[in-house]
Amino acid sequence: MRLGKHAVTIGTVGAIGAVVLTVLLLAGPVRADDDDYNDYDDSHPLRLVAYAVNPVGYTLEWLVLRPIHALTSQPGLRPIFGTDPYGPGFRTFDQPGDMTAAQPTPPPQPTISASDLDALRRAAAEAQAAADEAKRAADEAKLAAEEATRAADKSGRAFEKSLMK
Repeated sequence: MRLGKHAVTIGTVGAIGAVVLTVLLLAGPVRADDDDYNDYDDSHPLRLVAYAVNPVGYTLEWLVLRPIHALTSQPGLRPIFGTDPYGPGFRTFDQPGDMTAAQPTPPPQPTISASDLDALRRAAAEAQAAADEAKRAADEAKLAAEEATRAADKSGRAFEKSLMK
């Protein structure tokens, strides 16, 4: 007797849950855009056949063909089934199952002659000398600017004194 009560309660809860789920799904906002109808293409009699055949083809692709491809394209099974993910011509033929790319050789290091090296050293020394000269000129300009500031302050004070008199 007790089992019957629970079965009725579970059935009632399940029915109420199904009704609530249905109401929620139907009550939500739905975008109802359709494709533009083209009289020439969409009214063709074979289009009606395509409406019926397309879901079958889609289902076959996802339930049969894709799992078969996933199985046959496993790295260990590629030589057996003859699948080549990179296309023909990219496989190393001496190792039929190996799909790894060969490591490229590093480019050769550039060589420099002794005369070019001496010229570079002379140019670096000249650049260093020019930088030192520029630094000295900047220091002299800074001292001149400080001296001009002091002179301007002195003349400003003298002008203020002349106004006070």
